[in-house]
Amino acid sequence: MDTTIKNVKITKMPESNFIKPFRMEFERDGKAMHWDCVKVHDSVSVLLYHEEKEAFLLVKQFRPAVWCRQKEDVLERGFTYELCAGILDKGISEEETIIEEIYEEVGYKVENVVKIGSFYSSFGFAGGKQTIFYAKINESMKKWKGGGIDNEQIEPFYLLVKDAMKFVYDENYVKAASMAYCFMWFNERFKK
Repeated sequence: MDTTIKNVKITKMPESNFIKPFRMEFERDGKAMHWDCVKVHDSVSVLLYHEEKEAFLLVKQFRPAVWCRQKEDVLERGFTYELCAGILDKGISEEETIIEEIYEEVGYKVENVVKIGSFYSSFGFAGGKQTIFYAKINESMKKWKGGGIDNEQIEPFYLLVKDAMKFVYDENYVKAASMAYCFMWFNERFKK
């Protein structure tokens, strides 16, 4: 997969289908206030456990926002390790959305997912809600290589369950706190 990044320019953002910046003006304790916010789509994610490999299936992908905030111009710093996920923008249920995302991103045809819970993030400017699910997968469910749509260039990343917490604490891998929570959730319920 070619991940060459070149001719980078930072420009003013035109209107977006994904985020809507706005300013909220209000009064608190008799004082005029304002707060800059961003309206975002709610999202779903899933902790995928591959039964035969005894591994979690994560996705690795380049995230421009992560790359731009790094101090070094190193391409690898823009790659994140994530739960398979997607935004709720199609007017279908959370469950239907995550089942579609699993198929698009990693190529597995999943019938059932179990809800872990819903959580909020980016409190200071967005307050986006993410619902997290869990699903078991095996090779009989693999229907295509995955990789995403619209040039997403998503790579599968198998992480052995026994190495999960070591991975969480390794700061060389860019990841969200929700992943650590999911690993702990899994260990609490299924640890042998």
